[in-house]
Amino acid sequence: MNEEFSLIHFTSFCTADKNFPNRDAVGFENLLGIIENGFKFNKRGTFTPVDPEGKFGIRLNIGMVCLTEVNRKEISGNINKLGKFGICMKRKWVKKYSGQPVLYSFDGSINNKLLNNLNSLISTTYNLFLETNDLRLNQISLSIADISNHFQAITEIIKHKYENEWRIIDDPQNEELQKSLVQWQKIEPVNNCDVYSTVPFLPISNGDDAEFFILPKAYEELFCSRVVNPNSNKNKIMLLEDLLNR
Repeated sequence: MNEEFSLIHFTSFCTADKNFPNRDAVGFENLLGIIENGFKFNKRGTFTPVDPEGKFGIRLNIGMVCLTEVNRKEISGNINKLGKFGICMKRKWVKKYSGQPVLYSFDGSINNKLLNNLNSLISTTYNLFLETNDLRLNQISLSIADISNHFQAITEIIKHKYENEWRIIDDPQNEELQKSLVQWQKIEPVNNCDVYSTVPFLPISNGDDAEFFILPKAYEELFCSRVVNPNSNKNKIMLLEDLLNR
């Protein structure tokens, strides 16, 4: 691995508490699941107010796949935050699905001003709709809200210096992405009944779209025994210990 930046999805990131007892086991199983089934879109709820007090609004749960653009030094310096397991995706795969860097923001930045202006437009058109009952104004308000929500999906208030995130958004208008999604069935018990639903996954050709996988030496043998396409995927292992000692 050279010093240029890689796009890596850290599979333990959702359990970022380093004291979480099963963090390594979760990270390992997540890594295997991604290689076999693909990425599941994490849902982020965004809320756009349509009145000055924020009592009413339009909520859109936008699915996204998140990756971090890091080099070796940044990984080794933040391993407690990022976890011990990761999958580095090829840039051409990320860009194929319109993945792009997150726009980091802070109070008073141009991104915040743009978002505030969008929300102001929503409120204005929605209030005009209430006064006139003109359905066209309501449609305009909804359209602006959709733009605002998607803008929020790629905009983030900066929290950590090491973060340099990219996101692939589950955009219904992205034909290339939508035709590639695989729907996997999910069963959840609700009121003593099994409820069936489908969850979209973005496949990675059983690891073919990945550059390499990060895992500790202790998991190497288990990885090779369980991963799909072992002859190909075991050659992409980047041992955590080697990574940290370079």
